This record gives sequence, structure tokens and C-alpha cells, in this order.
Amino acid sequence: MIKRITLISASIALGCLATIGPVLTSIYIADRDVEMRDRAELGDLADKAVMRTELVTYQAFAALSDLGREPGAPCSPPNLEQAARVVYNYRYIQDAGAYGDGRYLCSPLLGDVRTRDLSLPPPDYRSNDGYLVWFQRKSPLSDVRKDILIGRNGYYVSIDPNSYVDLVDPARRPIAAIQTTTGRLLAVSPGADPDEMLDAWKQGGKVKNDQWNYAVARSATRPLAVVVKSARSSVAGDWPKVLAAWLSIGVVAGAALGWLAYRRVTRQLSFPATLEWAISRRKIDVVYQPIVRLVDEQCIGVEALVRWTLNGRSISPEVFVRVAEENRLIQPLTDLVLEKSIAELGRLLVANPSFYVSINVSCDDLRTLRFLNLLRASLEGTGITPAQIRVEATERSFMNVDATRGVIAAFRAAGHPVYIDDFGTGYSSLSYLQTFEVDVLKIDKSFVDTIVQDAASSVVAPHIIAMAHELGVEIVAEGVESRAQAAWLLNKGVQYAQGWYYAKAMSASELVLWLTKSRVPREADGRIHDRLVVDAIGTRQHDSRSQG
Repeated sequence: MIKRITLISASIALGCLATIGPVLTSIYIADRDVEMRDRAELGDLADKAVMRTELVTYQAFAALSDLGREPGAPCSPPNLEQAARVVYNYRYIQDAGAYGDGRYLCSPLLGDVRTRDLSLPPPDYRSNDGYLVWFQRKSPLSDVRKDILIGRNGYYVSIDPNSYVDLVDPARRPIAAIQTTTGRLLAVSPGADPDEMLDAWKQGGKVKNDQWNYAVARSATRPLAVVVKSARSSVAGDWPKVLAAWLSIGVVAGAALGWLAYRRVTRQLSFPATLEWAISRRKIDVVYQPIVRLVDEQCIGVEALVRWTLNGRSISPEVFVRVAEENRLIQPLTDLVLEKSIAELGRLLVANPSFYVSINVSCDDLRTLRFLNLLRASLEGTGITPAQIRVEATERSFMNVDATRGVIAAFRAAGHPVYIDDFGTGYSSLSYLQTFEVDVLKIDKSFVDTIVQDAASSVVAPHIIAMAHELGVEIVAEGVESRAQAAWLLNKGVQYAQGWYYAKAMSASELVLWLTKSRVPREADGRIHDRLVVDAIGTRQHDSRSQG
């Protein structure tokens, strides 16, 4: 009962969550949406920034190429004139000139300084294609400014580092340009922390920070990258329209899901959940209806049937089995029947190896080997043979031919005979009988009821019997309620029957008494199976003690 109350409480909680959850989720999604918008916008800025670094670098390389085109010795008047044109023609070039032997030689701004000792230290980086780079090189023309020098073949150009990060950005978001081969900063915009930007590049922009977003973009042609960052937006303060849109969706979804959850919860609380609780608490009973051999009316086995009493009232199996199928409870229900059948009839089955119990299985258990594997594990060490646990399935279970054929064959290969239950009530019976190999057909009670009457449907049973004989399978007639029916079936060659004429379904202890008193199975030589009686009585006494 405590578990039942817990289930009800959980269902109500889930109903509330279904209503409130979408609203809270919409707020979360709105926050993520704003974050994605921020990152997309920041990514666009990073792409523009890396294009700027490529443009500045391209101009430096083009300027160096132009410096070498004018014939004449470095620092000659024509050569200096060409350098002046380069400075004028290229926007990002601040100065251009010649160097050699570790010294500045000349430039339009420096003039001819070969007689002066303006040293130029070794470069900070040498590329594979011959370019030399000096990072943050102090200019001879300024006491504070540091430029980037790029040189090749004795010529150099000077670039203001801010050219790499000087983008038109109304938000003035911090930008850093990085030479990726060396991991050196080329430039960083005013106010940005160089160490922070360099660390963000090393992490690929994936920095955990509650206040800032970062983005990294890399050049596809040069060893260059940029890092940009921006403050995280507030969904309520910066994007109120986005929040309103997502909240509207959340409220509508919450109302819809809340209504659906209400209907679902009320339905679950009324019957399916109660059934699930009953199965899990083993409140479902198993009863056994004898199956007799018509020729001598000896009981040779039983069919396991389910019964459920709820609040003192018996629930029809047709009702709760259908509910179990619709709510994915049929497999746990079948498992419970198997468990109880082995526990309650174990001694009886071991004492009489020819006696068996048949168990109804669902469509789901004819599509996979799940139930067969459970059967094997359950019988291990019990002394019960596979042939003593038989499998019954309705016609509609066989409709999925591809999925079912192999499973049916596996049951039979493992020694479990397969029955087709309620035969004649499904579709295309003859076609799937030719497709599947089965052991027994069970004629549905609706056809047995008509066999001694002049009803139009009375011709069906003879056809089913003839079909079974033609295919070489045995027959069990269900719902036999009179001696006339039994005699007619025996005359038609039907081997087995079950029904109220012989016995109603009964509990395990009642079955033992019934077998002991009147229909104890016999050995082939006709002797009474004394061991069966002794063990059966022991089982009944054990059951009595358990109930007490």
C-alpha cells in the first residue's frame, strides 16, 4: 500500500512538473538562445577580425615585393623613391626601407642612415618561405612606439600593431591578434588583458566565465588567429523580445502538457497503474485448468491462467490482459505467471515427467528471445524438463512472419512445444500454418459450442480438425462443456480437450487434490504414480503452512 501511495504521489508530482516544466524550460531555452545569438554575433566579429589580419599581412608582403622591383642598389635615390611610393600606396605600411648586417640602412622616413649605428637584432620568427618578423620592435623614430617589422631579401616594412585589431565596432569589444606558430601576440586592442586573450586562444575560446563570451577564428592561409570577447547579455535586460517569445511558447506548451498530464495521471491512477502495482507486488493469482486426453479422460497437463481480485471484486482477464498489452505490462505479467507456475507446480512436474503446464505468451515475446532465455534460466537446476513448459500464442502473434519464425523455431529447438491458441479466430490461418512449424492447435470455444448444433458456423470445427490432421499437428478443443461434445470430438480424431465438463480452472492446491482423488496421471504400465501423490500432498501442506 505504501508503494501504491508513492506511485500516486509521483504521478501527481509529474503532472505538476508537466505544467510548470515547459515554462521553466522556456526560460532556460531563452537564455541559451540569447547565448547562441551572442556567440554567433561574436563569431562574425572574429571572422571579420581575421580577415583584417590577412589583409594587413597581404599588404606587407605585396609592399616587400614592390620594394625589390626598382632596379638599383638599396638606398639609391630611385630605390628610396620607390620605398616612398610603397608607403603611400599601402594603407597599413608605416615605413619601408632596407637593412643589412644587423642594421637599418635607409628608409623614406629615416633617410640614409648607413653611417649611423641603428642596430636591428635577429628576427623573432623566420617563415619557411623566407620572411622575417620582428614582434614589438621599438621604432628608431619614436621613444614609445613599437612596430612590427616584416623583412625579406634585405628590405623591410614597418606596420603599426593596432592595424591588426583596428576594426569598426560600435561595441568596442576587445580583440587580440596572434601569430599561431610562435604563440606570440601581434596586437591587442586598448583595455584588453594580453594574458587573458592569449589564454582564451589556447583554450579555443571555450573559457568558463559567467561574465564574458569568447570566440576564436583562424586564418586559412596564414599562421594567424584572432580572439574576441564580449560581455554576456542578459535575457531580460538585453533581449526582452526573445524572452517574451519563448515564454509564450512555454506557457502554451505547459498548458497543453498539463492538460494531457491530467488526463494521463487520472487514467494511470484508475486502472493501468493499479495493474502495474499488482504485478510488481505479485497480487495476480495463477490458476490451472486441466487438459485431458479424450481417449481415456486422463489429465496430461494444465493451462496456466491469470486471475485478479481487486478490492474483493474479480476483474475479467479479458479486461486487464488487454490493459497490460496496451501499457507494456504484458511481459512482466507473463514473467509472473512463469515464476508462480514453477514455484507452485514444481514438485508435481518433477514427480511426473509426462505432465506439463502451458503458458500464454504475448506478441512481444515472439519477436525476441527474451522469454526463451528467461525460461532456460528459470528451469536450471529444478529438474523440470523443457517439454513440461509449453508455449501458447494467439493467431495474431504470428502475423509478423519475419520476426516470429526464428523465435518459434528457437522455442521448439529448446524443447518447448508451441501451441496456437484460439485457432480459427485470426487471419490467414492456413497460410501461416504452412509458414510456421507448430505442435498443437487449440480450437476456440466459439467453434466447439456449435459442433452438436445445426448452426451455420458448425462446419468450421470439422474443417479445422481436417486441416490439423493434414498438417500432422495435434488438437486441443477448448470450452468442452458436455459429454456429447467430448464424444463428437473423439469421433473426429481430436486428441485433447479442456473445459468445465472436466474441471474448472483451480489453484495449485486444489489441482493437487483433484488429481489425487480422481484423475491421477498413470505411467505407461498403468500403475498409479504413488510418488506423485506423496509429493502433491507435501505441496498442499506446504501451501497451507505458507497461507497460515
